[in-house]
Amino acid sequence: MNIGKLILSYVVILLIGISAAIFTIIKVQELADNTKKMYTHPFTVSNAVADIQTSIITMHRNMKDVVLSKSNLEILLTMEQVQKEESKVINDFNQIYKFYLGDKQDIDKSFQLFKDWKLIRDEVILNMTNHRIEEAIEITKGKGAKHIENLYAQIKILKSFAFNKADEFYSRAIDNNVMYSVILVTGSSLLISGLVVLWMVLSIVKANQLSNKQMYLIDQNILSATLSFEKDILKISSSLCRILNVKKKDILSQKADYFFTTPVQFEQFENQIYTGKEYQGEVYVEVDNVQNWFNIEVFPEIDNMSNLTSFSIILTDISNKKKIEEISIHDSLSGLYNRNYFEATFDKEVKRACREQKSLSIILLDIDYFKQYNDTYGHQEGDNVIIAIASVLSKHSNRPYDYAFRIGGEEFLILTYLDTPEKTEMLADTLIKEVEALQIAHKNSAVSKYVTISIGAIQFPSNHTYTSNEMFKRADEFLYQSKTSGRNKFTFERANNTDS
Repeated sequence: MNIGKLILSYVVILLIGISAAIFTIIKVQELADNTKKMYTHPFTVSNAVADIQTSIITMHRNMKDVVLSKSNLEILLTMEQVQKEESKVINDFNQIYKFYLGDKQDIDKSFQLFKDWKLIRDEVILNMTNHRIEEAIEITKGKGAKHIENLYAQIKILKSFAFNKADEFYSRAIDNNVMYSVILVTGSSLLISGLVVLWMVLSIVKANQLSNKQMYLIDQNILSATLSFEKDILKISSSLCRILNVKKKDILSQKADYFFTTPVQFEQFENQIYTGKEYQGEVYVEVDNVQNWFNIEVFPEIDNMSNLTSFSIILTDISNKKKIEEISIHDSLSGLYNRNYFEATFDKEVKRACREQKSLSIILLDIDYFKQYNDTYGHQEGDNVIIAIASVLSKHSNRPYDYAFRIGGEEFLILTYLDTPEKTEMLADTLIKEVEALQIAHKNSAVSKYVTISIGAIQFPSNHTYTSNEMFKRADEFLYQSKTSGRNKFTFERANNTDS
């Protein structure tokens, strides 16, 4: 090969290499720019809007709690939660104002609607404070609910715009087929060629560094894992390892039989994901005997032959949300479920029992001569009695779909599924004996020197025809029989199929 051909070959190869490098760098930079736009506008705005929606839902639910409040203290505590959520909403609106690329008037309308809702909220609080409960309820269900709907509709405009922008930037990132023909004729200068190659290398290194940084941020902040079909852990993020309190090297290639949840929870979505369908729900992960609640998303992965090969899992911490829910459904003194949760649960469990062909048992009880106890020992000691009895009920209602409620001052109720009437009768007898065995002195009781309870218990077959109100009334009648026939005893019956 003569020197002329060698030089020509060198020049051709160099020009092709430089052109390809410049084209690659420009595309990488364009992708980075569009990716940056996706993160600085659509994702920031859509996340802020989603947070606003969540806060509004929480505040609207809190306002419903306000109209159900029994005291000004309950109103005050609930409004503290509302004010916290309000601060979050204002911060999120500031984020939207900063990054929103659309018409700022859309934000102004949303923010004004939010401020107007605050006036409605203040009106509800004023009515509750002045004991105009019916007016407060009417406002909450009427113009309050309507205003929330309008606010959702206006906020949806912001969210839709953000998602459209995200699609636009994403389309630019993957569908931009404009060919950049930049042909540099620099073959005559080895120095210029060297500088171009160096620039290309530095740009690629910088792009790789940015990509590595983004992957690092994902690894540190996203709770994710990939499991094989056999449930071997193939990948797991460092953030999820921290939640599980394990080292990544120790957990990789190990089995996660229940996807970090529990057997009972896994049963809820096992069949679904093994048919290739995605799943989303709430689960708790127990670490060091502490339950942490998460929203779990499971994405089955399919190969080219349509075979299920693995599962991608993403967890989102919702522990704070669950704590709020727990507070709203539990009695603050006894720790048992409260009256509101009983009313929300009872009818559902009645329908469940009929649907699943199970017998539902109701055990209604109250404390014998509790007024006399409070008059004798004081309300603080009375509270201690309620706590002690609640612990007995909790011990005997710890299975799935067992419920123990405090439905009144000294009145409690257990809903449970038992196989036979004899087991219901045995449970009632056990509660009577264990409460008296606490040996809490009660010198003014006419039936025992200790605190005792009376019980009305009834078991309903799955084919009964009683309404939930009639079922409760029957249990209450049996409780009354126990009290009028001497107390410190239970009255039990297996209900007939009809209400005759």
